[in-house]
Amino acid sequence: MRKLLVNVPEELLDFVGGNEILAAELMSQAAVAQLVRRHVISSGKAAELLGVSRWDLPEILGKFEVCVVDLNPDEDLKPLD
Repeated sequence: MRKLLVNVPEELLDFVGGNEILAAELMSQAAVAQLVRRHVISSGKAAELLGVSRWDLPEILGKFEVCVVDLNPDEDLKPLD
C-alpha cells in the first residue's frame, strides 16, 4: 500500500475527534465509493481495495449513499423469456 500526503483543513480532523487514522480510512472509503458510483471499479474490486469482504461493502458504501446493486430500469423491467 502506498502512503499519500494530503493537506486537509484542521477542522476536518476535528469532525473525527482528531483521529488521523480514522480520517485516512474515511477518505479512502470515500474515494472508493466515488469510483463505484462512477462505474470505474466493480464492487468486488472495491471490497478488495478496502480490505473487506463483499458482505461488509454495502454498509461502507451506504455511508456515502452508493448502492452496490446497480439497477437499470430499462433492462431490469424486461420480461424474462
